[in-house]
Amino acid sequence: MRLGTIGKQRVPGLVAGPTALRSQWPAFPRPMPAQEVSVLQTLLDYAPLIAAGMSGLTALIWIVYLNVFLSSYRRQHRPSILITSGAGRGMSAHCFVTNLGLEPVYLLDIVLDLTGPDGRVVRAVIPERNERWQDRHQVEADDARGATNVGPLRSGEEKDLGRFSTMIERACTENPDIRPDMPLQCVEITVVTITASHAELCGASRRYRVEDGPDGIAQLRPTTIKARQLQGLLARRRLTRELSQQLGRDG
Repeated sequence: MRLGTIGKQRVPGLVAGPTALRSQWPAFPRPMPAQEVSVLQTLLDYAPLIAAGMSGLTALIWIVYLNVFLSSYRRQHRPSILITSGAGRGMSAHCFVTNLGLEPVYLLDIVLDLTGPDGRVVRAVIPERNERWQDRHQVEADDARGATNVGPLRSGEEKDLGRFSTMIERACTENPDIRPDMPLQCVEITVVTITASHAELCGASRRYRVEDGPDGIAQLRPTTIKARQLQGLLARRRLTRELSQQLGRDG
């Protein structure tokens, strides 16, 4: 118990002096400086704008993330066909088709376009290796897979379509306007495939220019570094139209 004094006597319950009385009063917060009040007021005034900016930044981050995700998804499902030549010179070279996509594709048709010196283009669809047929109308069961170029291609798998001269001979049986010894200016190979994920037509094409070599042997010069990919709505429509026209002629 604290004691106060009245006169010369100490009285219980009284606090001695005004200083002791002030020590018992509740402590009130000190007033904020004017500069801090101004900063807080500014933040309050711009709070809607700051919230909108943070929302926009968050939306931008999600858009970038979604774009990266969609790009990765499309890259995984986008077919990529490579057409190359090798293992020979000129018309004796082999034509190879490689599936560089991450998904398997089904090789449906092979279209051969031959351009003469006058610019006239003749076409033949040659999916079969008819030179391996024992007769014109049937193939033994053991040789059925080796007598056609139609079939699935796994990711990274390569298929030999045969020599360019052999493909021209196959085209002779499909189109009477083509002759094995006809003069040529360009040879274009178009590979038609079906994707595994969407079951849609796609493909690739590559053109070779036929030139006379110094030794008199015709040489093939590709006009592009790699095969041109035939994808998208317009390319699918063109492939569908061309194959439908070919089926109409065959029918």
